[in-house]
Amino acid sequence: MTDEPKGGALSRLREKMRSRGARRAAIGAVFAVVLYGLIGFFAAPPLIRHIAERQLGQALDRPASIRRVTLNPYTLRLEVDGLRVGERGGTGDFATVERLVVRASWITLLRFAPMVSELRIDSPRINLVRYDAQRFNFSDIAEKFAKPSKPQAGPTLFSVSNIAVENGRIDFDDRLLGARHVVDQLSLGVPFIATLPAQTDIFVDPRFSARVDGSPLEIRGRTKPFAQSRESDVTLTFNDLDVPRLLSYVPTKLPLEVQSGRLAGDLKLRFLISADKPTLTVSGTADLTDARIVDAAHAPLFAAHALHVAAAGLQPLAGVYRFDEIRLDQPALHLTREHTGELSIAHAFASPAAAPTPASSTASRTAGASAMDAASAVSASAASSASAAASPAGTVAAKPAPIDVSIKHFALSDGTVAFEDRVPDRPVAVDLSNLQASLDDFSTRGAAKSRYAIQTTLKQGGTIAATGALAMAAQRADAKVTIDHFALPVAQPYLDGATRARIIEGALGATLSLDADWSHPSMQMRVGDGDLTLTSLKISGLAAAKGGAPDIALAQGRVAIKSIDVAAHSADIDRIEATGLSVTGTRDKDGRISLTQLAQPPGQSTPERSRAVRAETAREPARERRTHEPARSNQTATHETQPGWRYRIGELVLRDASADITDEAAPSPATLHFAPVQLDVRNISEDMSRPLAVKLEASLNGKGTLDAEGAIVPAPLDATLNVQANRLDLSAVEPYFGSGLHAKIAGAQLNARGQIKAAISKNGAASYSYRGGAALVDVRLLDRTTSAPLAGWGTLGLGGINARYDEHGVDLEIARVTFARFFGRVVLDAQGKLNLNDVLAQQRAAADASGTGKQKAATSTAHVETAPPGTASTPLRARIGQVVLQQGHVNYTDDFVKPNYTADLVDITGTIGTFGTDVATPAPVNINASLAHNGPVAIRGTANPLAPKPTLDLSASAHDIGLKNLTPYSLKYAGYPILKGTLNVDLHYKLANDQLTAENHLFIDQLTFGEHVQNDTETHLPVRLAIALLKNSRGQIDVNIPVSGSLSNPQFSLGSLIWSAVTHLIERAVTAPFSLLANAFGGGASGQPSAEHLQYIAFAPGSAALTDSAREKLDTLARLMTDKTEVKLELSGRADADVDTSGLRFAYVDDLVKQEKAKATTSGGQRVDLSTVTLTPDEYSRYLKKAYDDADFKKPRNFIGLTKTLPDEDMKRSLAYHAPVDDTSLHALAEQRAQSVRQYLSQKIDASRIAIVAPHFGTEGMKDNGPSTRVDLTPTN
Repeated sequence: MTDEPKGGALSRLREKMRSRGARRAAIGAVFAVVLYGLIGFFAAPPLIRHIAERQLGQALDRPASIRRVTLNPYTLRLEVDGLRVGERGGTGDFATVERLVVRASWITLLRFAPMVSELRIDSPRINLVRYDAQRFNFSDIAEKFAKPSKPQAGPTLFSVSNIAVENGRIDFDDRLLGARHVVDQLSLGVPFIATLPAQTDIFVDPRFSARVDGSPLEIRGRTKPFAQSRESDVTLTFNDLDVPRLLSYVPTKLPLEVQSGRLAGDLKLRFLISADKPTLTVSGTADLTDARIVDAAHAPLFAAHALHVAAAGLQPLAGVYRFDEIRLDQPALHLTREHTGELSIAHAFASPAAAPTPASSTASRTAGASAMDAASAVSASAASSASAAASPAGTVAAKPAPIDVSIKHFALSDGTVAFEDRVPDRPVAVDLSNLQASLDDFSTRGAAKSRYAIQTTLKQGGTIAATGALAMAAQRADAKVTIDHFALPVAQPYLDGATRARIIEGALGATLSLDADWSHPSMQMRVGDGDLTLTSLKISGLAAAKGGAPDIALAQGRVAIKSIDVAAHSADIDRIEATGLSVTGTRDKDGRISLTQLAQPPGQSTPERSRAVRAETAREPARERRTHEPARSNQTATHETQPGWRYRIGELVLRDASADITDEAAPSPATLHFAPVQLDVRNISEDMSRPLAVKLEASLNGKGTLDAEGAIVPAPLDATLNVQANRLDLSAVEPYFGSGLHAKIAGAQLNARGQIKAAISKNGAASYSYRGGAALVDVRLLDRTTSAPLAGWGTLGLGGINARYDEHGVDLEIARVTFARFFGRVVLDAQGKLNLNDVLAQQRAAADASGTGKQKAATSTAHVETAPPGTASTPLRARIGQVVLQQGHVNYTDDFVKPNYTADLVDITGTIGTFGTDVATPAPVNINASLAHNGPVAIRGTANPLAPKPTLDLSASAHDIGLKNLTPYSLKYAGYPILKGTLNVDLHYKLANDQLTAENHLFIDQLTFGEHVQNDTETHLPVRLAIALLKNSRGQIDVNIPVSGSLSNPQFSLGSLIWSAVTHLIERAVTAPFSLLANAFGGGASGQPSAEHLQYIAFAPGSAALTDSAREKLDTLARLMTDKTEVKLELSGRADADVDTSGLRFAYVDDLVKQEKAKATTSGGQRVDLSTVTLTPDEYSRYLKKAYDDADFKKPRNFIGLTKTLPDEDMKRSLAYHAPVDDTSLHALAEQRAQSVRQYLSQKIDASRIAIVAPHFGTEGMKDNGPSTRVDLTPTN
């Protein structure tokens, strides 16, 4: 363009202005402009001030005032200074604005829409007051403006540019919480906002900054608030925000309380609506520091030193969350599981939902929250409207898409977790410290696996670590878990209700490979190669847990796992090894075993409780029962169809194990200590029909060893074990049978080598067998009272054992029994008690007690159990090949006699042949021994004690036994010492058909007693007399004592029989002494007087003359006494008045007749022995008449007065009647009879051995039915 055209235009303009009309128009315009200016500068401000104060006061229902209003009508700039809104009905300011500047644009006139080129608010100040949860000093304003306005056809068109708020301030007085908050340095800048169609697609870059209670907050962004896309980008920057203060003004009550926390962040928000679908993207970082959260009861819940979140892009509306990094430093989580099983945090969030926030609550937010909402109002409103547009009324919501979360890196460091479980009766506290965790490349959608790691330390002891990969899309995860020294007592409260066992000490270790797959309907869990370890485990019952020794202790345990499939119920274990396992168990007097009680619950429901439960169930409505029954049926069906576990354990190993068992139920308390125990079991599985390879090594009470190796099939039981015992201590088991013995087992060791088989068939029939050898060695029995040796042996060996037990009975075969170096000590104590009697008495008492107990037990259980058939009497078939006795020794000590007596049977050797239940031929017996310092002892014969009817035919002999050693017994029981003598014994015993006959032949040579010694213990048996009666002229006694009896008699006792026979033999010296004499001399044989007739010599009544029979008896007696030189004889004449009086009278007549003959044949009064005078019948008649005539008594006379001649009988009867017979005559008769016997015997034996003692009369003292006219003979010594 050139200068010429310009000049032409100006010229033309000047020409027009010079015209009159132009001048008038210009003047009018100037006037109008001046008038407009005058009105705008001077009239409009007061009017605007007045109208503004009135309308603002009416709108807010508060006093409003403006200090000054200025208007530049030419620039359309309105400035309001000192705007003040007072509190409603009170004093004080509600809001003040130092300056408000509004500059309109003349374009408004062209667009017919408000066009503001500048809106600036300087130093606004708002005073907010909260009176209660939902009432503020502006609540009335909010309620008033919350009412919906009339619907309009469309949005109001406007355009505002250069919006600015500077140096704003909000003071918030929270009288409900007693707190004050200040938002100052508030600054807001919005470059442009418009609804004009031509300007809605222009980005607006708003900004907002403030300081909230001293914490800076800044928001920047770009937005198209009125464009159809609502496209917005907002940058939100804040630092050191006090989170508790912010959350305290949330309209609804939170279930948790944030006590502290500072929030900082730099976030970018982008909002966009595309195809009526809103998209919100959040990115940036957020940091929370010093957070502390408590629950409703003000108990600690969560705390963290720092939480850093770096978001790559969060799209909450699309369910997409992508994080670059999440980092949590020093978190502290406090969790509690209540008695109901619900976690405390879940319980907090499960509280009833708050009522919907009323519309007025929108206006009841804090100043700080309102400022933040104002900054995001554009995007929020756009999102709201977009959501409304995207979800029209009547549209059914689609199923939400799966959430899409990805985390490039997550890290947790130095965390702690305090967990308290109140479900068990005893609360469990688990404290985790030094918790470290990391997660990389995590995604819920991606196919790639994310890697994770976690590690923590338990305050109670132990560390736990896990590393692995996680594929959320594939729903699979794997882990390598490591547990080190996890303290097992932590888990004890969970076991309190299930078992009496208490874990006192112990640590668990593990290295496991895990693989989880939850893509299937049921989760699948697999465990790969790994190890489980237990160290220092101690388990006890309730009592021992208070300070006693543990019931179970384990130094070290290890489980080598090959694989475990939980879903398939299968497990493959390579090895289970336990080192230093120690078990301590007790069986109490009632038979309860402590170890089995450990597995039982600590308390069972009482019968009353059970009945109450049953009653409550019975009262349950039928409808409810029907409702429950299908569910129960389904549960039962599920349980029944669930497969059982299949498992394999390659090897179970016990090393250096021990077991201490105390058995108080034994007859006397028993204590057994098994150590060390080594056990190997191989090929263990759920298939009980497969054999287990077993190897066992053990020792009992630290003495000897027991080895067993073989195979065991658990079900049905079939075991074959090769066993070897080497000097295994059996004295430990003495309490089980020792109480039946009055003896203490001081030592007993078992040697064995053989094979044991045990089997139980499917029908329950059991069978057991043993093949091999066994020996009890070094057995020593002590007297329980004195602890003196009682019995023992060096070896009791059983060779070639073949023993079997089954339902058909017991078969026992022993090829050889060797009994070597055995000894026994038989003692009769000072009280006269035999130690063996005590032993046997104990056995019988134990047997009786056992039988009584069994009978009671059988009675008490008769209603629930029936004894199996055949157990009453199990058949026994036994065979012993040979019994060998070697180097035996038996000692007998009698402390009952003084001085004490001791005898030893030494060098006992011999053999017994084959015998048994099925052996027809008795076994040969050949046993030899010696009495110390005496002669030999031998037993010969045959025997079979095991036959159904035991048989024996044995002869035993002992010769040259010195009797002087028996002086203590002769002194005690007879009162005489033995000065010398020897004894030979020959015995013969025969048993057949339960009938025992015994011949005890004793030969005693030169037995000599000393002088009598008075004592209180002698039996007063006529021992010396018996000896004198038995001893022959050579000083020998040869006697046989037969005994017999029936073994079927329960009272049978061989010893008692023999003793009774000996005692009877001695007593016969008094009761039947001539029986001893007769038997000793062959008395009673043909032609010899019987033993009973030798004890008296009979006479004719009234006579003292020996008869031929009397002489014969006296001849026999003389011969006996000739052989029994130590025997003397006492004669006691006897007369009986009832029998001898008549005889004496007629004897008196006979003497008169003999006297008459003597007078006639002799001269000079010569004395004549009337016993020598003999008479012929004629002489008797002649001298009878003479004696009659000489008699001085009144006689019958004839008629002439002469003595009448009478027949001989009459004369004899008359003389006898007048014979002078009285007691003196009887006494004299008895004496004469004794003299007659003595005179006759004196001719054959020494008269000094014959003594006459006082006579007897009548039947006084007679013990037989013989005549009373006799002489009693009594042997004496």
